[in-house]
Amino acid sequence: MVWLIVLGIIVAIIVLIMLIPVGADLSYVDGQLGLSAKVCGVLIKLLPKKPKDESAPPKEKKAKKEKKPKEPKAEKPKKPRKKLELNMDEKLSLLKAALKGLGKFGKLTVDRFMLHYVAGGDDPYNTAMTYNYVNAALSSLAPICSRSFIVKDSDVRTDVDFTLDRSKIDLGVCLVIRIGQVFRMGFALAFGVLGILLKNKLRLFKEKIRRKRSGEQVTDDTCDNEINTEQNIQQEERMDSNGQ
Repeated sequence: MVWLIVLGIIVAIIVLIMLIPVGADLSYVDGQLGLSAKVCGVLIKLLPKKPKDESAPPKEKKAKKEKKPKEPKAEKPKKPRKKLELNMDEKLSLLKAALKGLGKFGKLTVDRFMLHYVAGGDDPYNTAMTYNYVNAALSSLAPICSRSFIVKDSDVRTDVDFTLDRSKIDLGVCLVIRIGQVFRMGFALAFGVLGILLKNKLRLFKEKIRRKRSGEQVTDDTCDNEINTEQNIQQEERMDSNGQ
């Protein structure tokens, strides 16, 4: 009977931990990032860090031992990193999948949400198109957000300024969630995002094959191997048909 009591206490503790409300208050205003953790309604400021007290005496640094100079090694050529080329529709689909994944486990509480966006840029046409696309995206995301979140305070504004060199965005969100929901939503988000990334890889692969067939230069080994394999198969089929 003792082990049953111990097991019951452990299960009760885990359940209580899973029900603890935690949150994060994230802000990005005027290029400065702010972050605070929220546990049981108490905010703990993490960023920006408090400035150091200049009146305090500086700590003495220990003298470092002199290290012997190492012989220079031959530098290996760095491989270029592949960038994730997502178009506007794929970015919007990725965001929708993330929001839908968050809403699968009940509505989340958002104490405040602030978004101030000003479109800008060197090209007036691209600036106007970006402004229109942002408004259209917000309109399509609004129904999903209403089903997934309980927003207590919301402030969303968009504008366009052709005198700016680039777009400007100020963002602030305070999200509260139970610890148990974090684990469940993590799996849902992972599978949703993975599906969109696989579709993106497939689209880029098909575009490279299409450009290769049209005569454009493509520097992708995987694509070249696929094309060579396909050509070899076609040659073997022709030889078999000629032999028959």
